[in-house]
Amino acid sequence: MPVPHLRRTSQASEFVFPLFLSHCRSSMEDSPPSGEDELVEPDQGNVLSHIISQLRPGADLSRVVLPTFILEPRSMLERITNFMAHPETLLPMSTIEDPVERFISVVKFYLSGWHIKPPGVKKPLNPILGETFTCYWDYPDETRAYYISEQTSHHPPKSSYFFAAPEHKIRIDGTLKPRSKVKDIF
Repeated sequence: MPVPHLRRTSQASEFVFPLFLSHCRSSMEDSPPSGEDELVEPDQGNVLSHIISQLRPGADLSRVVLPTFILEPRSMLERITNFMAHPETLLPMSTIEDPVERFISVVKFYLSGWHIKPPGVKKPLNPILGETFTCYWDYPDETRAYYISEQTSHHPPKSSYFFAAPEHKIRIDGTLKPRSKVKDIF
């Protein structure tokens, strides 16, 4: 059965994903609209040298100051939903009795979220402490899956998330702790 493509309805983004995503809401009400063309000002020519000057072996990359024009125009809390890019693959899992087949299905779901959307690799905006992002997906069988995430720590950064499809007995929760360090400089 083909997966319908629905437009994500979020104040934070206008990206098209192959999701049954029906509604998104961020606690950051003043988020700028994304998807607009961005202009790089001529005085931003020394951006690369500014970024390189902040890099030292062992430096925590989460503390590197980046100009906003090279950041992804959505919060890390929303970016976590990339891992839920194909929620329909979760539906049959609770009915699979063979543990090996169920494990293979879980791995397929996990790997389906490792894609780059939107095209290109950009660092998402750092969420502020207490910021939330919620959304839900409507499945073809008229059931619904719910998702909520919250920034639960600022230093070190930690984002907690919860996904549930109650009618299908599916629950996923966890904490994402992004870590990145500079290993070597040229």
